[in-house]
Amino acid sequence: MLRVAGQVDRSECAVTNCWEQWTREDTHARKTGFGATRKIKRREDRRIVRQAFVDPTVTHSTIRADVGVAIVPQTISRHLAEANLKSKRPFRALPLTPEHRQLRLQWCQARSMWNVTDWQKVVFSEESWFVLGTDDNRVEVSW
Repeated sequence: MLRVAGQVDRSECAVTNCWEQWTREDTHARKTGFGATRKIKRREDRRIVRQAFVDPTVTHSTIRADVGVAIVPQTISRHLAEANLKSKRPFRALPLTPEHRQLRLQWCQARSMWNVTDWQKVVFSEESWFVLGTDDNRVEVSW
């Protein structure tokens, strides 16, 4: 058995178990049904992923309460990873340096007394990307 194990690059125990199964059952196929039993159904799998799509800031505890089955956070993370959803922690606040904060405060103080006429002279512009329809072709919308 040791020589065969070396040739097939498996442990001697694995080769012995395979040989015993062959002589006992006349097959070498793996038995099905082994491993951890599923705690949640496919419908609950989809519910986990749907919740993350609807609300990207949803927590593990909220998902677990909605599913109604006692599952660990690793299970939820695994299901989200299988759906190609990455876990991201949102910023509690923008990571501003003290200098940035000071400059923002000065900007606001300089314009604190502006009236509607002053603000009408300002042009605001922003470029955002939106997905229109079901395809992934992005359309630029500028305003």
